[in-house]
Amino acid sequence: MPKKDTNAPNMPGHAARTQQGRLRKIREDTQMGTLKQRYHVDLGVRSDMEWGTFKEKFDIDSVKEALEKK
Repeated sequence: MPKKDTNAPNMPGHAARTQQGRLRKIREDTQMGTLKQRYHVDLGVRSDMEWGTFKEKFDIDSVKEALEKK
């Protein structure tokens, strides 16, 4: 049986969904350089900054919110 494609069709880059259909959460220790490659967007910070630090600094909760504020 082929593996089901869990990518979210309306998100840029790779955005996987869980079995329940929700987008997977991004780990707090994910580096911004990884997100830059995955979503093809520059959020104006160093690539070695961690996602958790970025969220605290800019008071956001999701990648979608970060892309909207960009």
